Amino acid sequence: MVHKNRSEDKATKYAAAIQRKLKAAKIETELVYCDWENIEEITRVARDLILQESENEIAINLASGSKNHAIGLDRACMTFRKREHIHPFYPEAEKWTAWRYPKQQSTGVKKIRQIPIHRIIVPEPELIEALKIIKKDSVLIPTKKGRLGIKKKDLAKAIYGDDSKQNLTKLQRNITQKLKKPWGAIDIFDKVSRSDWISLTDEGKYLRYVLKNEESY
Repeated sequence: MVHKNRSEDKATKYAAAIQRKLKAAKIETELVYCDWENIEEITRVARDLILQESENEIAINLASGSKNHAIGLDRACMTFRKREHIHPFYPEAEKWTAWRYPKQQSTGVKKIRQIPIHRIIVPEPELIEALKIIKKDSVLIPTKKGRLGIKKKDLAKAIYGDDSKQNLTKLQRNITQKLKKPWGAIDIFDKVSRSDWISLTDEGKYLRYVLKNEESY
C-alpha cells in the first residue's frame, strides 16, 4: 500500500527497493494506492485487500508505515467475523537511526510480536445493504437545508418490493429501528412534506464506506 499522491510520498524509493528484493526472491508484488492521511480510506482499502485474499493466510506488518497506516490496518482486521487466517504482527527493531534515504529509520528485528485481533461488532448484512441503498438513492430532503435522504416508503420498495403497510412495519422493526439504536447510523424525519425521510448520520456514512464489501465466506 502506497500513498496515491506520489509527489508527497517520502517512501517511494523504499517501496521500489522492496519490490526489487521481493522480485529477486520470486515473490509477486502489487502496488495499491490510497490516501495515507485518511485513516478511513486506509481501513477500507486494507479490508478490501483482505477480502480478496480470503482463501490465504494473511500476515500484516503493523510497523511498516506511519501511525495512520498502523491504525487503519488494525481497524481493518477487527471488522471481520472470520479472522483465523489474519495474522497482524509487530516486528520490534534492533536499533533506530535517522531517517534519510538510503538509510532506514530502523534496522534488524529484535522480536516479532503477534497481535491478537479483538473484533469490532459490525451491523448485520441486511443493515449494511440498507445503508448502501440510502446512500445510493438519497436526494435533497425538503426544508432540511441541504440534508440528503430517502423516503421511508422508497426504502421499503427497494428492500421488499413494495411499500405496503406490512412492509413498512417490517422495515421499521428489522431495519430502521436497529440502524437508529444502537448503531446511531440514521436520522429519521417524520412528516416532511407528508412523507417520512431517512438520512445517514456521520456514523452511518462511515459504516457504509468502510463496510462497502461484505464478507462472502
